[in-house]
Amino acid sequence: MNSGNFSTSSVMPAMEDLLQFLYLMPVGVVKFSADGAVDMMNPVASALLASITTADTLLDIYSALAPIAPDLRQRVARFSGPAGTIVEQQWLRALAGEQELVLSLTVNQIKHNVYMAVLTDVSRLSKQEEKLYVDRKKFFAIFDNVRDYAIYTITMDGLIEEWNQSVQRYAGWLAADVEGRSMSLLHPPDDPDRPRIDLLLAEAQRIGSTEIEGWVLKRDGSRLWANSVVTALPDESGTVRGFVVVSRDITERKGLEDKMKLLATVDSLTGAYNRRKGDTLLIAEASRHARNGRPFAVLMLDIDHFKAINDGFGHTAGDSVLCAFVRICKNTLRSIDMVVRWGGEEFLLVLPDTDASEAMSTAERVRAAASDMEVASPEGSPIRFTISIGVAVSTGDSPSDLLSRSDSALYAAKTGGRNRVILAS
Repeated sequence: MNSGNFSTSSVMPAMEDLLQFLYLMPVGVVKFSADGAVDMMNPVASALLASITTADTLLDIYSALAPIAPDLRQRVARFSGPAGTIVEQQWLRALAGEQELVLSLTVNQIKHNVYMAVLTDVSRLSKQEEKLYVDRKKFFAIFDNVRDYAIYTITMDGLIEEWNQSVQRYAGWLAADVEGRSMSLLHPPDDPDRPRIDLLLAEAQRIGSTEIEGWVLKRDGSRLWANSVVTALPDESGTVRGFVVVSRDITERKGLEDKMKLLATVDSLTGAYNRRKGDTLLIAEASRHARNGRPFAVLMLDIDHFKAINDGFGHTAGDSVLCAFVRICKNTLRSIDMVVRWGGEEFLLVLPDTDASEAMSTAERVRAAASDMEVASPEGSPIRFTISIGVAVSTGDSPSDLLSRSDSALYAAKTGGRNRVILAS
């Protein structure tokens, strides 16, 4: 475990960009196993954990977080999925010296015995939000100066009552556009997860406040991802007379989270799907075939004499060839087709709704495009390469059998002279 700079001397070149990305991230990232042993930690995580625990406990994520998340080990142990979210943005409070530290904790299982914890210092944000909830008068005192928040009031039936400059800066809407209209105006009508305003207000009235995240429609038609808290406003007798909405633009944070999710499914060098995602795609297509009988094809591709490219031009040139090949595939295929880096210089193409004739035609186009491609070496000399392809079309067989048939066809293409396409029997 290295809590300082990442060492990449023994890491494959394809992983260096990922490690550099994790090192530069403005949030803490910790990779650990089910027993809590820390495998990797970036400097932000090291600094945050060191402020609440001793250096000796940094080798064990459960011990390091014990002061603020004593049940983390049990929550990880109870999680039954092969991958997914175990803890999502849980705010945890601790004392760092005489100062209160508030951390947001997210824990995901990436694959078997591989977990990722993301720690964010939200102390300043926590203090801001606590002040906003102190009383309604303070809300109105800062309405026109809030930057990343929108604060407005609504009636019992969800009509926007009071608008201000904070909301105009937030989403561009003018008071004349929205006052007296339903707050549903702010939610894209084509969003399948668009909230039901009546249910949202009923929950806020019942428990005092409720929180949602989702898309907010801006005046210019674009969207932002927002976290919104709807809080009931009772009068002196305790009767709810309306609501205040505090909405925060967290588009940047969502983008970061989406990138982290992408890292779990995409090969960092080429941008193709990784093998784990490829397995998922094959299972999904096999299930779809079982439901509707529509054929789909699998193409197993291998770059011919790739070792000679690496040996002759260097690994950087080899990486360039891999990336160029993925670009060829994406430019040649349909938007519904999927490119998977299966391993090394071997790739898998998954083609939905494709019969044998269509699959062979597609494979030949990809093969020809690769033959015509030139990739510049670091010295500037051109690199030419060819590919061999094995094609298999689903006949109701399992994904593993389909892969086996495509692999056998690829082997036949390689032994038959390379730079050719073979259809599996």
